[in-house]
Amino acid sequence: MVDVDINEKPKGKRYILTWTPWLEIVALSAILICIICSTVVVTVSHDKEVTTWRISPAVWLAIFSAISNVAFSSALATGIAVRFWLRASDGTQLSQLHYIWDHGRGLGFWPAIKSGSEARKVALVCTIAYLVQFSSGPLFQRSTHTLSQSRVVQQNMFFDIANRIPDGWSGNWQSDRTVIHNRRVMSQTQAWYRNDSIAVPSAEGYMCDGTCSGSVRGAGFAYTCAPTTYEPLDLSTNASHRATVFHIRAELVADERSEPLLTLLTKHIDKLEGNCQATVKIDRCNITAAVVEHPIIIQNSTAWFDHSALKFNRSLPIISPYISAGDSLTTPIGSGVGPLAGLQAFVSGHMYDNATTTFNPTLKKWLFAGPGPGTLADVFFKAEPWDFGNHSLISCGLSWDSPTEYVLANLHEWQFRVAERVGRGTERQSFEVTKTVPVLVFWSENQYLGPALAVAILGLFLVASLSWGWWRLEKPVTLSPLETGKVFGGDIFSGVRGDATVSEILREVKDVEVRVDTESGVIAQDQITREEVRMQRPNKVFTTGSGSGIYLAEGMERGEGSQGGSVAGSTRVHTHLGQA
Repeated sequence: MVDVDINEKPKGKRYILTWTPWLEIVALSAILICIICSTVVVTVSHDKEVTTWRISPAVWLAIFSAISNVAFSSALATGIAVRFWLRASDGTQLSQLHYIWDHGRGLGFWPAIKSGSEARKVALVCTIAYLVQFSSGPLFQRSTHTLSQSRVVQQNMFFDIANRIPDGWSGNWQSDRTVIHNRRVMSQTQAWYRNDSIAVPSAEGYMCDGTCSGSVRGAGFAYTCAPTTYEPLDLSTNASHRATVFHIRAELVADERSEPLLTLLTKHIDKLEGNCQATVKIDRCNITAAVVEHPIIIQNSTAWFDHSALKFNRSLPIISPYISAGDSLTTPIGSGVGPLAGLQAFVSGHMYDNATTTFNPTLKKWLFAGPGPGTLADVFFKAEPWDFGNHSLISCGLSWDSPTEYVLANLHEWQFRVAERVGRGTERQSFEVTKTVPVLVFWSENQYLGPALAVAILGLFLVASLSWGWWRLEKPVTLSPLETGKVFGGDIFSGVRGDATVSEILREVKDVEVRVDTESGVIAQDQITREEVRMQRPNKVFTTGSGSGIYLAEGMERGEGSQGGSVAGSTRVHTHLGQA
């Protein structure tokens, strides 16, 4: 030990700033800044495209989490040191100080809970702080993720399509007023049948780096349908043998002004009632050539007709009607056919169908058969088993869905394909599209961001609470062995073996009561005789090496030396400190 003259002048007065735990303040501030920055990153990145962030939010959150963890460790260490010395200055058992230092780590948690209120509080606060600090990172990470979204913009594009189908492009008239198709029409019919996509040029303005939908003007047709009519059909008698129950036909005629007109006729049994009383539904639509706005979809370098934009009994938007000489009934044989005649030939070759009834005496049921020649009667027949309700209907269960909408939709597509083939490379149309682009965006989830923010702030307050009362210490404190060894000295542990473990030391000294004056030293509640006090020099003070004294005489109060001098930091001692 070092001896110091009691008449030595006291050290200058310390100011509160000299023992303010600046490290913890900086650490807590860093934690708070990381919490704020993490919240800002999650909030600002919401619904933003991934390509707009050079560093993703997940990386930022990982950086802030790492900084926060380092700051958390520093703040926690400072807080435990403050709590340790505050408790020591108030007086406590050595076991309490040990468990405060250990702050419930690992297997020390349960002994700390049992040891006393202060150690219990520190262990609980630190354990909860560890848990919330651990959970805040995953919660922040879970609060943001990526998902695919559609971005919609308007832009102009190009598409090659003819405004008119020239006469003769679809074939020529024969003597029986039928049409001889050429290879060009056959090629487009094959593409329609296979549902082939249409390739657009690779030039700028034609391709779409997403999904572009719009309406482009081109050759097509307009139509109007007359009100639906119904005819009764009695399937309970043989009189209905060979009656028409399903029919599709297109016929080129002239209207009252002698202008060409294509009529589409469809028939089908729509419903059955008791005793095999059927109702035949009849649709009649008149079709004329026109420039219309075709609904189109383009993806990358592929285009196709948009069937979803069609509505039954509602023509496509009409730009202007037109009449082609090749559609006239007086067109000379061998002349080129017009667009309506081409449509009529398409229906006759690929959609015409006619189904009639026949009674099978063996099965005792009505069946349907040709003459056909199409297959649409089979396609639209309601083949699923169904409960007729009335037993008498079992023998005549014939009904169909309406083919009218299907036929009109496919006529639109076929005419669109023909117009595109005619105008390919020669007639460029400009039109506006709605471009839908799938993009990867960051998406924030408030159900995770809220809890992440709450637990992070809770952890901040828990760590900060450990340092509450730091201003009472009147000096900076740590748990450095240099500082604790200086204050406690070795005499408290004089009866403990030198090679004893921590647990063995704790068993020996756990009941020793100590109170530390942070400016002077430690007072241990043990016995010291007056003879041992008298053996010390009466005008000297034994210190711990810092210049602050521990008086070894009963009755001495703070600031009073044996000669009446003033010594800063003196205190009453009730322990045996060893020889000078």
